[in-house]
Amino acid sequence: MGSVIFIAGISMIILMVWFFLIAFRFGKHWQEGFRVELAFSQEQAAEGEPLYLYETITNDKKQILPAISVKFKTSRYLKFAGDVGGTVSDYYYRNDVLSVRGYEKVRRSCRFLCMRRGEYEITEAELVAQDPILYHQYVEKVEVCTKLIVYPSFVSAERLMPVFQRSMGEMMTKRPIFEDPFEYVGVRDYVPGDSMNRIHWKVSAKQGKWQVKTNTYKAASPVTIVLNLESPGVFVNEGAMEESIRLAYSLIWLFEEKGIGTTLVANGESSCHVEGMGKSHLGQVRKTLATISYKNNAKKGAAMLTREQEQGNENNYLFFISASAKQEIQEELEKIRRRGRDITWILPICGHEDESDKVQESLKKHLVLWRC
Repeated sequence: MGSVIFIAGISMIILMVWFFLIAFRFGKHWQEGFRVELAFSQEQAAEGEPLYLYETITNDKKQILPAISVKFKTSRYLKFAGDVGGTVSDYYYRNDVLSVRGYEKVRRSCRFLCMRRGEYEITEAELVAQDPILYHQYVEKVEVCTKLIVYPSFVSAERLMPVFQRSMGEMMTKRPIFEDPFEYVGVRDYVPGDSMNRIHWKVSAKQGKWQVKTNTYKAASPVTIVLNLESPGVFVNEGAMEESIRLAYSLIWLFEEKGIGTTLVANGESSCHVEGMGKSHLGQVRKTLATISYKNNAKKGAAMLTREQEQGNENNYLFFISASAKQEIQEELEKIRRRGRDITWILPICGHEDESDKVQESLKKHLVLWRC
C-alpha cells in the first residue's frame, strides 16, 4: 500500500513538473512568430457608410496558441454589428478570443457603421494569452497603425433645395460674380466699416451726408458661408452642431455643382478659412469639416461676423449657419444687413433648444428654421 502511494506521489510530481515545464516553455516562446495587424477596409468613408475592420493574426511557429485574446479600443461612433465581443462607454472596447494552430493565419472581418464624421485611428492592441494548462495569463501590448477619416453626409436635398434656389435667384438677378471697379450704378448711405475709397465725394457734398458707391457686376456672385459652432445653451448641443456641419458641406457642394466659388469660415476649437472652387477645394472643405471640433473653447460667433464685416468681401452672398441666436450675434448680423448685403441665416433646431423666438423682426425675413 505504501509503495502504491509513493508511486502515485512520484507520478503526480512528475506530472506537475511536466505541466510547469509546458507552461514555462509557453510563456517564453508564445510571442515568437506571432503578429497582429488591424486595418480598415478603406482610408476614407462618408458618414453612414458601412465598412470593415480586418483583424489578421499570424502564428508563424509550430506551437499552438489554444486561447488568445485580441483587445483594442476605438471610437464609440464606429458602431460594430451586434457589438459582439465588445463593450461601449466613452470608447468602444473590442475583445476577440480565438485559438490559433501552428503556422496558421487567421483573418476576421468585423463590419461596422460610420455613425459620425471624424478622424479615427487605432494605435495599440493588447494581447492576452492563456497557457495550455490554464495556469497563467500573459499580457502584451503591441503597436498597430490604422486610420480612417469619415466625411460629413449631405442633408436632405428636398429640404435644402428651396433655400439654395432662392439664394441662386437673388444672386443671378442682383449680384453677378465679379464686381467692375470702374463702374457704379448708384449710391447708398455710408455705414461704419465702409472703405473710404468707396465714398462718392460729389454726391456726399450735395446731400450733406456720406454716400458710398454701389458697383456693377458681371456674373454670379461667389458665396461666403459662415459656420458658427457655438452652442446656444450652456452645454454642447452635438445634434445641432453636427447638422450645421452637414448644412455647410451640402451648400458648398451644391454651389460647386453650379460652378460658383465659395469661402468657408468656421470657428470651433480652431478657426478655419477655406476659399476657392474645384475638386481640390471641395476636398479641402471635406477634410476640414471632417476634423473640426467644437466641444472645448469654441470661438465666439459674434467675433466671426465682426471679422467678416471688416475683412470679408461685401459683394459675396452670405450664408450664416448658427443654432445660437445670442444678442451680440444678431447685432453683428444686423450691421451686415444694413450695409445692403444679401444674407440667409439658417438656424438649426435640435432637441428642446429652440432660439427662433429670440430673433428680431428685421432678421426674420432672412431666417430659415431647420429642424434636425
